[in-house]
Amino acid sequence: MRKLQLQRRVVPLLAFSAVSVFAHLAVAQTVQAPARLWSVGPLVQMEPTNEVAFGSGGPKLSAGQLGSQTGSIFAATRSVVFAGDRVVLAVRVGMRRIEGAQVAATVFRLLSLDLLTGTVKNEREIVAFGSLPVFATHDGHVLVCGRTVLRLTPELQDAGTFDYEAKGHRFGRIQNVSPDGSTAGNATSPGFELVNLSTLEESPLTTEPSVDSSVNSKGFVTDNRHYVRDYPKDIGFVSYTDAAGDHLLYHGRCGGMPRFLSDELILEPGCKSPLVINTSGVLIKKLDISKPFSFAGTSQNGKRFALQVTDSTHASDGRERFVIYSLETWQRIAEVVPDEPAEEQSWTAFSPDGSMFVVGSPVRLVLYKLP
Repeated sequence: MRKLQLQRRVVPLLAFSAVSVFAHLAVAQTVQAPARLWSVGPLVQMEPTNEVAFGSGGPKLSAGQLGSQTGSIFAATRSVVFAGDRVVLAVRVGMRRIEGAQVAATVFRLLSLDLLTGTVKNEREIVAFGSLPVFATHDGHVLVCGRTVLRLTPELQDAGTFDYEAKGHRFGRIQNVSPDGSTAGNATSPGFELVNLSTLEESPLTTEPSVDSSVNSKGFVTDNRHYVRDYPKDIGFVSYTDAAGDHLLYHGRCGGMPRFLSDELILEPGCKSPLVINTSGVLIKKLDISKPFSFAGTSQNGKRFALQVTDSTHASDGRERFVIYSLETWQRIAEVVPDEPAEEQSWTAFSPDGSMFVVGSPVRLVLYKLP
């Protein structure tokens, strides 16, 4: 494959600070209360897990605690999804020894809940090493990324399998899906490919070593590439890779893990006033947020996104709330406060049309109808 050429479309940080035509989000705006549709939980019974604790007396087996399972910001947007007339989530329920494996595997239970009532309609067990990300596809299916990648119906029936090693790759990792649910990103280390979520067919994108922060239908963004030789005073970089090459979209004195809000818009969350840029590197919006925040999901139709906002760096220290914004007007639409406090961040997901928002954990999951 032809080596991709670096194409820089850079918007300097000074241009960001000089932009005055973009209004800040109005913090005093009055929003309507969302309508609570149902609340369910706990969704699983406690099952004993064997955990190893190391102390002065040597290793000791003890019964683990299931907990709320909201201790990972990474898992917060990769644990519950909408699929057809169901809400599907993956719940960690225990550990299991696998023959030939050096470490114990994690046992997850997939639950398919009725969208109207929250009643559990289907269940399925999946074993994985580490986490088990789940994603919603654009055609009403669920992508489950364990030891193998499964495409499932809303009723948790098999509808396809993606084999990481089918094309000769020694490694594969899918941990991001495009906002519209059409495409997954597979880091083959080295290299990167896009996976069509209808056919599960892959399209090679680059043979260069790649770490994706987020993907859209055409490529991926990352903050993992640093251009310190060209910009020695900058510490934050956002670059975008698509079929045309690598594009440096942003560089500055601040930065974090970029996330796609739609197929064209990217959230740069690392600055005091987080930025929204597009895939050409043009500043679209500066968000006026005075509290600690993190990404909490976007709707497949590209019209709404959510941020978790707290009074502290940890949700358990300051009550978390989820602020839903319009991607069309940049106004706040609603705010949701989970029933149960999270360790880091509660699980969240939008319905494909952005009209509903589910939030919580296996302890208590709540579905809201948004204004």
